[in-house]
Amino acid sequence: MDNMISVVVFYQSIEIKKVVQEILRNKYQRILYCDIKTNQDQFIAFMEDKSKPTLFIYAFEQPKEAVEFNEIIVSLNNSKKILSDKYLSLLICCREHREAAYFECSKGRFYSYETYKPVYDMNRIRLSITQMCDLLTSQDKVHFYEEDKKAIINKLQYVSVQLHEVETSIVDEQGVQHSLLNELINEIDKLCNGDMSKESEKVQNHVAKIKPKVENFKAHNQNYFNEIGTKVRAAAPSYKKKMPLVLVVDDQNVMLKIITTILKPKGFDVEVAINGAAAINKLKSCKPELILLDIDMPVMNGIQTLKNMKSMEQLENVPIIMLTSITDKESFIECRQLGAIDYIVKPTNAETLLKKIFAVI
Repeated sequence: MDNMISVVVFYQSIEIKKVVQEILRNKYQRILYCDIKTNQDQFIAFMEDKSKPTLFIYAFEQPKEAVEFNEIIVSLNNSKKILSDKYLSLLICCREHREAAYFECSKGRFYSYETYKPVYDMNRIRLSITQMCDLLTSQDKVHFYEEDKKAIINKLQYVSVQLHEVETSIVDEQGVQHSLLNELINEIDKLCNGDMSKESEKVQNHVAKIKPKVENFKAHNQNYFNEIGTKVRAAAPSYKKKMPLVLVVDDQNVMLKIITTILKPKGFDVEVAINGAAAINKLKSCKPELILLDIDMPVMNGIQTLKNMKSMEQLENVPIIMLTSITDKESFIECRQLGAIDYIVKPTNAETLLKKIFAVI
């Protein structure tokens, strides 16, 4: 049983509801089925628990009906803020409407789509649901890892501050003790160099023996404080300069692997997405300093994705470099007009890739 995911199924007919019920049977603990006339309060109450990521399944005969219902949900969220950042949407419709379904997915309204008429490919729909839930849970785990990472960094920073205060205290105490020792040595020098009667020669001899012992103590004191200071500095956490996060969007796994292999040894953090819709969704959980975006991709191509990205406020100052095997100059010009800062023709080499990246960040 998967208890890490909440599933909401919006459906139009009992027929498709039964299909989805069979697919989800004995797999997910928290499921809400809503027909298009369901009371909104039931949905709102279900969505109050934001501890789990949510998969929305829109099961309608035509995509336009799913779009209308999706707009209701969006409007409801705008007024009541019922959705968390951790969700994906799957559209299930009749096969004859797959072109319209693809169009809605390419705009980012739904993450992906499947068809259920005239042939019910249960395993295919089940696989898509499983893959989307895996993606949601992996994003959720990344979120928790990031929170843990922040907590650890905060603790290390606190330890660093405390150690710095200890080091400062040691330096101050070293100065005080050395001042006192110097005063004592000066007084001994006065006794040793002053005029003394013969009766005081014995005392003078004893005082003369004290001076080297005091000087030895001063030297030992100096070495001790130096050693403690060195150990404190060595114990202080050191922080490497954080390299930028790069989001790489390409439908070719080979290209994703090549670019990741080039960037990670250079210290870059790398996130990947296999199409534009996946990239838009990933931007809900990460903030890249640079985006490498392929032009020719399924679901949502690079030009459509670029338009969407440039409309997002958080990406206003994020440079986007296009990746393409296309040599069509018009595509390059269109991308530049839409806000892309540069382009790289695939296949590329490490030198060219890094040169382009370092030129914009």
